[in-house]
Amino acid sequence: MKKANIIIGLLSVFLITLCSCSNENVDQAQVQLLKKIVEVSVDGSSNTTLLTYNGNKIVNIDKFDKHSEFYYTGDLITKIVVLDKTNQHINTVQYLYLDGQLSKITSSDNYVINYIHNSNGTVSYEKLTKDSNNNDVIINHGTLYFQSGNLIKDDKFLDDAGKGIIAENITSFEYDYKNNALSNILGYNKLLDYSKTISSNNVISSSEVSSVKNIVEDQVISAIKMNKSKHQYDSIGYPIEIVSEDLVFGGNDSKHLRSILFYN
Repeated sequence: MKKANIIIGLLSVFLITLCSCSNENVDQAQVQLLKKIVEVSVDGSSNTTLLTYNGNKIVNIDKFDKHSEFYYTGDLITKIVVLDKTNQHINTVQYLYLDGQLSKITSSDNYVINYIHNSNGTVSYEKLTKDSNNNDVIINHGTLYFQSGNLIKDDKFLDDAGKGIIAENITSFEYDYKNNALSNILGYNKLLDYSKTISSNNVISSSEVSSVKNIVEDQVISAIKMNKSKHQYDSIGYPIEIVSEDLVFGGNDSKHLRSILFYN
């Protein structure tokens, strides 16, 4: 009887371990890591972006015009070194966190961005530079609005627009309910300067409203730019093709036709 109990016990442990490994394999199979992007233009030409990882930590992103190296402290991205391939310029960007939330960005390109995470879920920011006398000069300031893990609006005021000029730029985003191709990169969603790409889902439409008010002449000039994106997804809801003028890592090109995405 004692031997039978031992056998049953060992069999139970084996089955539990087997189920655990099976579930682990399923979970790992579901974790998509974006490895390559092919950006295709209307004339048929294309550029390729390659992403390299260590586990689910991003190591580098290599684009046709830029190469970015990522460095972690624990689970947080604390430094990105960006090489501009056209002129060999290197920009080192340091990220500082407070209680796990981004609080400050310092760039070797002479700018600093300070962030304040508000109790209502919005994030206020202020971008500054140094003038020739080493004084702080505000470039812009604004507020980021989030909903369900997505950046839905960036309300920005341009402080360097000139004396007597109030310039505002409001960018709004709408999303699908599918998985963002970059959502499984550890710590990436903390990078507030990477705009919409840090969101949980994929942008299906965006609008940018720019307005410039001349206080002296009491005159306002406004403009609006809109863009829509059409997605195709794989069997577990990650985009494999995006038809849009927007590139995956930001920027807009009227000659851009689509982005083709490859995983794992």
